[in-house]
Amino acid sequence: MSQKEVVDIRFMRSKKAISETFISLLNERDFKTISITEIVNKAGVNRGTFYKHYAYKEDILKEILDQFLDHLTIMLEDNYRDICYSNLKTIPLSDALFVFICEHRNYFHLAIHSVGFLNFQLQFSAVLKKFLNESFFSTVQYSLKSQKPLGAYIANGVYGYLVEWDETNYASSTTEMAQQLTDIFVLDRSIFQLPLSNFVTEND
Repeated sequence: MSQKEVVDIRFMRSKKAISETFISLLNERDFKTISITEIVNKAGVNRGTFYKHYAYKEDILKEILDQFLDHLTIMLEDNYRDICYSNLKTIPLSDALFVFICEHRNYFHLAIHSVGFLNFQLQFSAVLKKFLNESFFSTVQYSLKSQKPLGAYIANGVYGYLVEWDETNYASSTTEMAQQLTDIFVLDRSIFQLPLSNFVTEND
């Protein structure tokens, strides 16, 4: 192993230690009470090492959130792109979203409850809305005027559905959650058939 490879491994290990320590501290108490000194002491690194990776503790949150949302985007593309809405009565939605959330349940729980993740709902819903607008809506009937509010409606509804699941400590299985969401889509089918006038305001 070359000297550069050794340095790179140490660099990544120290970064991982800082990130994991910070998340551990966030699970214990409020974001504002956590200091960089405490992070580096518990992570076993010095302040100089911390500043090689991050300028502020907020940067750790941003990096973790960006990685989570990137993985969420990939998961949606891999599992939901080719869904045909008209077939949901016979072919329920995949449980991939719920498997993903369950695998990241500690982070998801922290993100929805910690003040450090102030924009988590907005950013999570934005990923869902972008996917809906670019992929899912291509399989249903809707007017161009209705796409934006429908995307917001569904994305925020799914987010709330996931938060409710978290509040029950994930009592339902991933399969049950997927089936229940499928049932909601089927029951709420009329939203895709609403007339254009329902989405047009005086300013349009």
